[in-house]
Amino acid sequence: MRFGSVEFFKVLIKTVLTIVFFLPLVLCIVFGVLLANTNKKLSDTEQKCLEAERSYERISLAAEVLVGERAGSVGDFYEIYKKSGNSDEELIAYVREINGYVDEGGKDTSEPSPAVTEPVSTPAPPPVTTAPVTTPPVPEETAEPTAESPYADIRADMAVASVSAEDMVREQGTVYLTFDDGPSQNTYTILSLLRKYDVKATFFVVPRRTDECYALLKSIVSEGHSIGVHSATHDYEKIYASVEAFLEDFGEAWDIIYDATGVKTSLFRFPGGSVNDFNGDTRDAIIEEMTRRGFRYFDWNVDSYDVGGASWSEMYNSIPRDIAQNYRSVVLMHDSAPRENTVYVLEDILKVLVWEGYKLDKINDNTMPVQFTGPYA
Repeated sequence: MRFGSVEFFKVLIKTVLTIVFFLPLVLCIVFGVLLANTNKKLSDTEQKCLEAERSYERISLAAEVLVGERAGSVGDFYEIYKKSGNSDEELIAYVREINGYVDEGGKDTSEPSPAVTEPVSTPAPPPVTTAPVTTPPVPEETAEPTAESPYADIRADMAVASVSAEDMVREQGTVYLTFDDGPSQNTYTILSLLRKYDVKATFFVVPRRTDECYALLKSIVSEGHSIGVHSATHDYEKIYASVEAFLEDFGEAWDIIYDATGVKTSLFRFPGGSVNDFNGDTRDAIIEEMTRRGFRYFDWNVDSYDVGGASWSEMYNSIPRDIAQNYRSVVLMHDSAPRENTVYVLEDILKVLVWEGYKLDKINDNTMPVQFTGPYA
């Protein structure tokens, strides 16, 4: 093939076309493969980062919960911590990170914190068999209160079997819907919505000695919900004037519930919550006496703010959001005539919580309380 001949130019043209069209294609394929590998590595890295972030959030949440717990010793703390479901290694890693610990060449350059390492390096003590340190010891499996109380002669029959701290259940991801101030004209609607979604809830009632109230109380219990005392009068100044006054008010509500349903409930909720502007002088004595009798009080860690006039949209947005921040949630809502927005939003809240996979349960005899100032969170 001579230079300048027709055959020469044919070969030259084919060569140029090959370079112009096929070489870029080959380069695109090569770079595509390289880019895919790079993306895979980035994806793997992002996944690891995401898993680390989730682990950090989980242990961080557990740590926040533990802040509200009261432990009488290192062993008590460790027993409480084990219930969070996190490992010792996760706790150590979390504490090192928030305290700025740095490892150089695999060696920890800082001094370990005794408060954190002691529960890990020493075996857990035998299970605690007494009541929490913030409350007086209560005999187990008995409905008779001890006589070591200045109030022992006041309604001595008003007592229930106590539950030891080690037998109480604290389940992550569980949501307890609670309704105060009922029963009311809204009760049947609330019960109907709960039945529709096969959800059990808890009603802290302000009962009256009327046929209508008795029928509503029976409906609450017959449909499998829990019932507890809120108050007979809901008169803060009267209720919290003294321990005797509280026992009198509580006893009236407790008797009505028993007369209507046959249930001697062990559950109650302080009117206004366990910490309010009216019970500062009597709170501790009331808690001590009620605990001695076997009763357990429940506050809340999610407030619907329906008493404050929260709108449908405010409750719909705030309740699921606040629940997502908690290890477990006790939601405060109200079953009273003025709280129409609570009835309107309830079904939509139930749809969201069911869809998001929460366990919706009533407060049971062994449910560990959520209390503002008590040993439980």
